Amino acid sequence: MPRAPLVAIAANVVPAYVMPAAMSYVSALVIADDRLAAASLTSIAIPSALAALAVTFAPRGGRRSVRLLVAALLCAGAAFLASTTLVHFGLAESTLLLDATPSAALGGAITAARTRKKKP
Repeated sequence: MPRAPLVAIAANVVPAYVMPAAMSYVSALVIADDRLAAASLTSIAIPSALAALAVTFAPRGGRRSVRLLVAALLCAGAAFLASTTLVHFGLAESTLLLDATPSAALGGAITAARTRKKKP
């Protein structure tokens, strides 16, 4: 794999996993919520990282505000569809919808805000 994609992953995807996981885990410790602690490393951080990965390698262009909105909506929609499918088939609890959808929207929007308009 060329160096540029690895740098992009390190710069965008790793923080998109680590920061939501850390923030929600600390919150879980403060309020003593075991479910939130478990979700912080899985159903909160993983959708954010996947959204960041998708936005990092997606085509770019247009105004920043439009990119933010489109990235947030597409990532939230994809997370919602995936979560709904997993819940429907009994592979996940219904709380996944409330964890994954906002996390993916935030991950997509933040990554879109951080990326340049044109790829190098």
